[in-house]
Amino acid sequence: MSGQTPHGGHHPGPPRFLSCSDCIVDPIFVDTEHGFDRDNLAPTISGQPNKDPENYDSDAFSWRVITRPPQSTATIEHALSPYDHRERYDHGLHNTAEFNPDEPGTYTIELKAPDTTHELTIHVFDSPGKHQKADDIADNASPPRISLDGYYDAEIESFVIESHPALAPNSEARDSDLIVEFLPHDASELDAEDINITEAKAQIPIRALSSPTNVYAAPFDGQCVGVRDQICLDPETKTVSLPNRPPDWLDNAVIYEIFTRSFAGTPGETTFETLSKRVSYLNSLGIDVVWLTPIVPAWSPTVDRAPGGPHGYSATNYFDIADDLGTLAEFETFVEECHDHDIRVCFDLVINHCGWPHTFFQDTVAKLDTDSDSDDISTFPDITSWNTNSKYFDWFDRQQRGNKHDAAPAQTSFFDVRYQPNLNFGNVALREHILASIEFWARRVDGFRCDIAWGVPHSFWVEVRERVRAQNSEFFLLDEAIPRKARFAASEFDCHFDTSGFMRSVHAIAQGKRSPTDLLADIAARRNDGFPQHTHLLNATENHDEARLTYQAMLAQRPAAEKIQRAAMAAAVMLPGIPMIYYGQERLITKHGQRREAAYPDDPTQSDDIESDPYKRAFINWSTLPTEHFAFYQRLIALYHDSPVFGVKSKLTRVAHRSETPTDVLVFARNAGMNEPKRVIIINFAEESRHVDLRAVVDTTDQFTGNDISVDTTRSRLHHYLDRMSRHSHDVMYVLFMYFNRVNCGKITYWVSLDSRA
Repeated sequence: MSGQTPHGGHHPGPPRFLSCSDCIVDPIFVDTEHGFDRDNLAPTISGQPNKDPENYDSDAFSWRVITRPPQSTATIEHALSPYDHRERYDHGLHNTAEFNPDEPGTYTIELKAPDTTHELTIHVFDSPGKHQKADDIADNASPPRISLDGYYDAEIESFVIESHPALAPNSEARDSDLIVEFLPHDASELDAEDINITEAKAQIPIRALSSPTNVYAAPFDGQCVGVRDQICLDPETKTVSLPNRPPDWLDNAVIYEIFTRSFAGTPGETTFETLSKRVSYLNSLGIDVVWLTPIVPAWSPTVDRAPGGPHGYSATNYFDIADDLGTLAEFETFVEECHDHDIRVCFDLVINHCGWPHTFFQDTVAKLDTDSDSDDISTFPDITSWNTNSKYFDWFDRQQRGNKHDAAPAQTSFFDVRYQPNLNFGNVALREHILASIEFWARRVDGFRCDIAWGVPHSFWVEVRERVRAQNSEFFLLDEAIPRKARFAASEFDCHFDTSGFMRSVHAIAQGKRSPTDLLADIAARRNDGFPQHTHLLNATENHDEARLTYQAMLAQRPAAEKIQRAAMAAAVMLPGIPMIYYGQERLITKHGQRREAAYPDDPTQSDDIESDPYKRAFINWSTLPTEHFAFYQRLIALYHDSPVFGVKSKLTRVAHRSETPTDVLVFARNAGMNEPKRVIIINFAEESRHVDLRAVVDTTDQFTGNDISVDTTRSRLHHYLDRMSRHSHDVMYVLFMYFNRVNCGKITYWVSLDSRA
């Protein structure tokens, strides 16, 4: 079987690369106490997934270690939990497994499945910190990166794979410490011994291949393992492809998120018919991707004043459209309208948990305590006993004990929000059900935004990517992982949230608590976190889970809050990353929109997130358009699309400059290479104008407005100093900038774009 045909059997996925401090574990909870990551060894689904499959027998899949390094005693485990007193319920199926290596070297895991016997290779790098916990090592080190590329060399009749390894910018390792390991997909016919590795390059003779074959690689710097990358070799066409790359169209896309049930501007009026009528509006703004918050049937839109509003993140059916929004045919019409305007549609995929009223979950409930009813709409009756004979009983994650509401074995819930029970991705039938829904929607949309990505094992996301890319090679996947984790770039996601970095910083800047140059540190941190150069991160200033930036600036009593919002959006567009607009930002929704009412306005003992910001999910203001503000967004997006200097291949560089108010102004440059002039970007977060000294060679014609923004002043000693220093080495110029940055606490601001003659 070729590594390029993943649906032909129950194979356990691509090879794994670990350090001695790593393990493959799926904890009972994913939270601040247990960590924000989960994984397991799992068989893939063979063929077309069934919408409502029967459970697999407990002996349908069996795992064992068949080869291991000398001195190793590691074995397959079915639950490395408990982490604490909340022990996971033993459902007895054990179709999936967990693994904790104890020595460096190569392990071979055997999976006996209904179709045949499969193997999985796990390579474990030696590490001086092999007895340390992975989280402790991560605090002190940054992983290296690779980006595979390759070609066929007819002279040697072999494929050549180059990995382009690089240490993290803040790594304490040396280049000589850096190694790259290559492994084939175990489902292919390629033998690992046929891969000839020389330093960071591999050669594979074409005679060793009979069909398209996936090869994987990962870097190691002596302490940290970097993100795995993937390349596919086709011996028939003698070409290579890179399945782990984002689609090209995403490189300069602008994403627009809609809180679906607020977009009509009037409570209860949003339908796909009303959404279709607004597609031309999105097109006039310059939007490339529209992301709709959940549209499937869910609990929260069915009740008045649900906590957080009618968000829909509590699915009760994964194969239909919510009644209040319309029909599946009307949704498909909306998608067609978007496609007619070259706008792609992103579906909000929420599969780490579902809603309490979901038919499958209700089938697992045997008896409710009807006396436990409450006036609180989000408090469901206590569960006094379970229907353990339900087909779906093991489809939900459970703990061995009970809790204050439910009998043992009580379900776990998303961050203990009881109306959102967690799904059990240790159950292969549940995985098949979810994969069937993913294939259902992947035929109708262009991408998925995946809610709480670390609430689902990595093994499942790898299978999801294979499925959706088999249907549409340009399909894209956006993860919500807070905090961000580079590991989701390993054959999983094309674009990643950066809420804990970029968004948190820009909000603190809007409140006057931090300096704008912190955003440059956020961009640099992405490389230190190990994100490969080829993946994307989202530059979002707001979303449905965060307070509106303008509202926060207003609460902080910052003058001209709307100017601060424009400055923040300019930074999101001009800095490296994928810019995102949250609906209504471009229309000043915090000034003109209709607020949402909180779920508990008269109960001081309870609160929901709308109380902290009544505009975060407000109704958009179609009757009022602040024309100057809206035009700014249009011009900004147009400049982003029209100028190649803001593309993904454009470098972010430092700029020699001085400002008397560095806490208001951000200055940086983007450089796309010799054929394009460098652009110097100045962003001013202050209400008033600010003066910035730049080198005299900089053209003072603002590319955004067309105005000359120079100030008539005598050439200062600073200009001569900047010019003289710039003629010297890059290191001196860097030291000069760091000197200004350190002494003046320089930070980001409102923006103008300058064209450099240099």
